[in-house]
Parts: sequence; structure tokens; C-alpha cells
Amino acid sequence: MASRLARYGASVALLVMVIALRWLAIPDWSLSHPYLVVYPAIIVAGWFGGFGPGVLATLLGAIALTFLWMPPLYSLRIGDIRDATAVLVFVAIGFAISLLSEARRRADARARAAQSDARAQSRR
Repeated sequence: MASRLARYGASVALLVMVIALRWLAIPDWSLSHPYLVVYPAIIVAGWFGGFGPGVLATLLGAIALTFLWMPPLYSLRIGDIRDATAVLVFVAIGFAISLLSEARRRADARARAAQSDARAQSRR
């Protein structure tokens, strides 16, 4: 199991890579749905890191998206109710992804423990 620092660091690094990719490689994409490219980063962060890293990716992603791609640009102020709603939905979906990823991680850990117990019982 990866250390806590490594899981959170990987989450931040992954999000930075996605934002950089969006910023540099595909800058001409429409500004109407900029958050779509961040969902994969949240999914991967949650899958490998669990709830905390997934939530961190969600919150940092929401801040980056608001600052870089929502009008007024380069401000954390959200000027339109539709943009505010989009950010709230983005955060809610990110939290749901993180919760589901943590549930999967815990189920995997329980399955490994049960398998280990079964092996130990069969050796007796």
C-alpha cells in the first residue's frame, strides 16, 4: 500500500498534468465544458489513492477550472449562475467518484484479509 504522502502527491501531480495538457495541448476546446477533462484525473486519483486523494483532486480541479476557464477568466469569481451550478455539479460528482473509489478500496482490503484468513485456516 502506498504511503499517504505518495497517494496525495500522485493526486496533485495527476491533476497538474491534466490541467497542463488542457492548457497547452488542447487550448482551442470550447470553454463551455472545461471540467470534462478533469474527471479522468479524479477517477484515477480515487482508484489508486482512495477518498482523500480523490477529494483533493476534485477541489483543486474546481479551483483550477474556475480560475482558468470560467468567465471572468483568471479570477475565482463565478459570474454566471449556470457556471456556479456546473462547478457544484462537478464537485458533487467528484465526491461521489471518491466515495465509490474508497468503497472499492475497502472491499479489496477485506477480500485480501478474508483470503489470507482462509489460507491460514486451510494450513491448520
